[in-house]
Amino acid sequence: MRSAPTRVALPGSAQWMISSLEGRVREVAEQVTAQVRSGVPGLDSPADGRLLDLVFTAVHNAMRVFVDEALGREVSYLPVEDMFRKVGYRVALRGRDLETIDQGMGIAVGVISDELRVRAAENELSAGALNAINDAVTGFVAQLTEQVRVGYRAGAEARSTDTGLARARLLAALLSGADDDEVEAQAAIAGWEVPEQLTVIAVDTAGEGAPTPDALGPKALTRPGRTPQPVVCATADADEVVAALRRSAPKARASVCWPVPRGDATAAWTWATRALALVEARVIPARPVIECVRFRTEIWLHAEPVLRRQLAQELLQPLFNETENSREILSETLLVWLETRDSAPAIAARLGVHPQTVRYRWKRINELFGDSLHDPDFVIQLTLLLKASVPLWIAGDQSDFRRFREQEETG
Repeated sequence: MRSAPTRVALPGSAQWMISSLEGRVREVAEQVTAQVRSGVPGLDSPADGRLLDLVFTAVHNAMRVFVDEALGREVSYLPVEDMFRKVGYRVALRGRDLETIDQGMGIAVGVISDELRVRAAENELSAGALNAINDAVTGFVAQLTEQVRVGYRAGAEARSTDTGLARARLLAALLSGADDDEVEAQAAIAGWEVPEQLTVIAVDTAGEGAPTPDALGPKALTRPGRTPQPVVCATADADEVVAALRRSAPKARASVCWPVPRGDATAAWTWATRALALVEARVIPARPVIECVRFRTEIWLHAEPVLRRQLAQELLQPLFNETENSREILSETLLVWLETRDSAPAIAARLGVHPQTVRYRWKRINELFGDSLHDPDFVIQLTLLLKASVPLWIAGDQSDFRRFREQEETG
């Protein structure tokens, strides 16, 4: 059972001295963190940088609680104790021993004691009052050290968890947008350094055997059995991982998202899986490896399919009233003009028709849309809508036209 925190009770002169410390809490916490960084060996990896950020926050908040209680203010120990438990947990997950904690706490006490001696001299504090402060600090530090050790024991137990399970949990944490503490905890257990830049891959196994973690190697996180199968790796390792994927599952299709910060892995998974769906819809060409960066516009435009359908019914009614052949050639010509704003001969060359044919089509387009083609907002919406819709129509998706006819019949 956890013992109750030692309450801070100081004589009046000691309280006066503590009040002079109030404005230096942040600066002292920064000094503690800097000396822990330089005084404890091996705190030099990016993950240790996040540990040091946690140390600073814990020390800063602990000093605030100590000062507030010494000055008679209402305080709660629970958030501070929880933060020190997290420090211990993180230390254990990084594979360090209890000596790291002892060294860090010793450094912190040394920095704070030096500050108190300076304050005592400046305020001409009596030896008895300084001893009262030192006793209160000693009791407070002992309580926090106990909480660090509680967290360390929990972290050491978690570290003994199966590494494969931890890698699966880390992958799930990254793709679900879990907080940094959860990501770092699972990364430490799994022994997988989470890079700042990630590449997220969605794999359609096409019914063949799924690429296994062993086949992809230790640089990749994956989870066979999920459809599509997710793969996450450092961007620097992406080419190697994709090559391993192609070797282990040559019939699979890999949708490789562009590099993203670790915090955007959830969005990258959405984009990669959407690209696979657009391959299925024949909007994106079917290839063994889909480089999503080449199809960002299509991925973006199809982010809200319901909105695309609604806008199509509103803005494209003039085209929907045309015959199927007329609708096809007019939409194709209009989209090329919206994208290029070229002359009739240039558009004709691109479409493989006579310039006079383009002029006939353009006359009909103007009859259908009239002055709306001079409205910049309408033109922007029309361009994006056609870029999203025309590939669907060419691929054989007739749902927009069926919906239009149904609305006409019921209207």
